[in-house]
Amino acid sequence: MEFGVEGRLLWEAVVKDFELSPPELTILTEACHTADELGRLRVELTSAATVVLGSTGQPIVNRLFDDLRRHRELLARLLGALKVTDDGGFGGRW
Repeated sequence: MEFGVEGRLLWEAVVKDFELSPPELTILTEACHTADELGRLRVELTSAATVVLGSTGQPIVNRLFDDLRRHRELLARLLGALKVTDDGGFGGRW
């Protein structure tokens, strides 16, 4: 798999200790890509304006913040499908 830094770290953290089924590997792959996309969005936001002009010239919050939020929600759902817990546990097969 080709991942960026965030995706590779997530992949390695999960597969080093757990044997995953093919469907679980598919979910993990998508989670890793999502983690990479989150990383790119964070980098972009470091130099982007918080408030930008909307289509009619009105000030609006940069849409990258909404994209960031949606990617966070997606990553949480994907990890939830793998049953990854806050205490480092994992619901996959041992």
